[in-house]
Amino acid sequence: MKTGTERVKSGGVGWLLVPALLVIGCIYVIPLGKIAALSIYGSAFSLAAYHAFFEDGIRQIILGRTIWISFCVTIMVLFAGYPLAYLLARSPPRRRAFLLLLVVLPVWVSVLVRSYAWMVILGRDGLANSTIQSLGLSRAPLHLLYNRFSLYLGMVHIMIPYMVLPLFSTLGQIESRLANASLSLGAGPSRAFLLVFLPLSLPGIVAGCSLVFVLSLGFFVTPALLGGLTDTTFVMLIERYVNALRDWEQASAMSVVLLVITAFLLVITNPRNDGRHTAERPSKGMRCLFRVLMTISDGLMRVRIISGPKPGGVAAHRWKGNSYGPGWFATVFGWATIAFLILPIIVILILAFSDAPFLEFPPPGFSLRWFANFFHEYGWLSATRTSVEVASLTMIVATVIGGLASIALVRGSFRGKAFLTSLLLSPMVVPTIVFAIALYFLFARLGLVGTRLGLVLSHVVLALPYVIIVISGALRSIDLRLERAAQIFGAPPVAAFLRVTLPAIRPAVLTAALFAFLASFDELVVALFISGTTAETLPKRMWEGIREEIDPTTAAVAALLVAVSVLFLVISEIVRSRRTGRAVALTLASDTGLSRPGVRHHGEY
Repeated sequence: MKTGTERVKSGGVGWLLVPALLVIGCIYVIPLGKIAALSIYGSAFSLAAYHAFFEDGIRQIILGRTIWISFCVTIMVLFAGYPLAYLLARSPPRRRAFLLLLVVLPVWVSVLVRSYAWMVILGRDGLANSTIQSLGLSRAPLHLLYNRFSLYLGMVHIMIPYMVLPLFSTLGQIESRLANASLSLGAGPSRAFLLVFLPLSLPGIVAGCSLVFVLSLGFFVTPALLGGLTDTTFVMLIERYVNALRDWEQASAMSVVLLVITAFLLVITNPRNDGRHTAERPSKGMRCLFRVLMTISDGLMRVRIISGPKPGGVAAHRWKGNSYGPGWFATVFGWATIAFLILPIIVILILAFSDAPFLEFPPPGFSLRWFANFFHEYGWLSATRTSVEVASLTMIVATVIGGLASIALVRGSFRGKAFLTSLLLSPMVVPTIVFAIALYFLFARLGLVGTRLGLVLSHVVLALPYVIIVISGALRSIDLRLERAAQIFGAPPVAAFLRVTLPAIRPAVLTAALFAFLASFDELVVALFISGTTAETLPKRMWEGIREEIDPTTAAVAALLVAVSVLFLVISEIVRSRRTGRAVALTLASDTGLSRPGVRHHGEY
C-alpha cells in the first residue's frame, strides 16, 4: 500500500494535462515541426537552404556577432547582478523585501517601454547628453544612441533581474558561518570570499548566465530599437528574410539553426542531478580562475595598511561590512544597480507630462496634452481595446488550463513527467521570433492572421509557463493533510480540493492570472507577425510610433503601461502577503491535530 505522502498515479489526475498538451501540441509543437520541415523540403526535398546558409559568409558573421553580443551581455550582467544579489542575501528581511520589489518592478514593465525609455535617455536632447553638457564635459551632444554602447546598455538593463533572482536564491542558502570559519583560520576577507563563498555560489552563476545568454540570443525589440546599422543580430536578419525578402525557406533554415543552438546551450548548461553539488567540484577552468583571483587578492592585501587587523581576531567581525571585505562593494554597487534599473521608468513617467512637441529632457513645462491625444485618437483607443480583449481571453484560458496542468504535474506520478514539464515550460526560453515565424506560416494557411483568435491562441502558449510555475509552487507549499482530513469526513476528492486547497492557493491563482494578462498585453514580437492590420495591438501601435515617427504620445502610453504594471505588482504583493498569512494559519491548524496521520483513506489526488 502507498503511504499518504506519496503521489498518486496518472489515473487520478494525469488527464488534467490534456487541455494544456493539446494547446502546446497544436499551437507550438506542430508549427515548429512545420518550420523544420519547410527548411528541408520547400517545394521538394532539399538541403539547399542550409547549404546557402553555411556558404554565406555574411550570415555567419551576423550569427557570430549575435553570439558575441550575448556573451558580452552575460558577462556584464553577471558583474552588475552579483553584488546586488549578495546585497539582497545579506540584508535584513524588511530591506530585502523592499529591494526585491525594486528588482522585480522592471520585469513587470514591457521590454518595449524600457527600450523606448533608453532611446529617450540617450537621445540628442536626452538626459545623458543634458547632464554631460551641464557638467561641461562636452559642448556638443554625443552620439550615444544607435550603436553598440546603447545596445549593450539596453540589453543589460533588461537582463539584470534574470541574473539576480537565480543568484539570490543560491546565495540565500549559503551558510555565512563557513566564510567566518575560514576567517578564523587565518584567511583574509577577500580570500574567504574567493575560496568559500564564490565556489558555493557557482550553481546560481551557471543558472543565471545560461538563462541570460539564451534569452539574449533571441532578443529582437531592443537590438532593433537601440542598435546601429552595424549591430544587426541574427534574429533581426530572420525577420528581414520573412517580411522584406519573403524567402520562407531561408528564414526557416535560419530559425532552425537558432533553435538548435538554444537547445544545445540548455543541454550543456543543465546541471546533472547526480547527488553532488556543482560547487563542491569546480572544473579545471574554474580552479585556474580561482588561482588568478587569489593571486590578485594577495597582491591587494599586501598593500593594505600594516597596522590593520590580524587574521583570526576581529576579521570575522569585519567580514560582514567593512572597507576591505565585499560588504561595502555589495552595498555601493548593489544600490547603483537598483538606480540603473529604476532610472528609465522614472524618466518615462516625467516625459509623459512634457508639453514639448518633441522628446526633450528635462521637459520645458508640464502638460496633459499627450494623454488627451491618446484618449482622443481612434488608432490608439482601437489598439488598446484589442490588447485588453486579447489579454483578458488569454488570461482566462491560460489560467484554467495551466491550473489543471499544475495539479497534474504536482499531484500526479507518471512516466514522462519531467519531459512534459520541460515541454510546457519551453516557450519561456525558445526565441520568440522563431515561434512567431512558425505561427505565421501555419496561421497564414488557416486564415488566422489578423484575427483575435490567432492572437489569443499564440499568447496562451506564451503565458502558460508563468501560470504553471506560480500555481505549481503554491500547490507544493500546501499541507495535504488538510485535504485528507476533509476526505476522511466524507468529502469527495474534487469537493475536498475545491473547498480546502483552492481557497488556500487562490492568491497564487490570482497572481498567475495577472502574469498571464501582462504576458499577453505587453507581447510584441508575435503580434508583429500575427495581428496584421485588422487586429493591431497596443504594443504594435507603439512600435510603429517609435519606428516611424517621434510622437510624444508614445511616452504617455508608455507611462500608462508602467502605471498598469505597477498596479498589478502592488496587487500581487498584497495577494502574496495574504497568502503568507493563510499558509501560517493552515500550518497552525494542521499542527493542532485537524488531520490524523496514520489513518488510511482513498481517492486522494
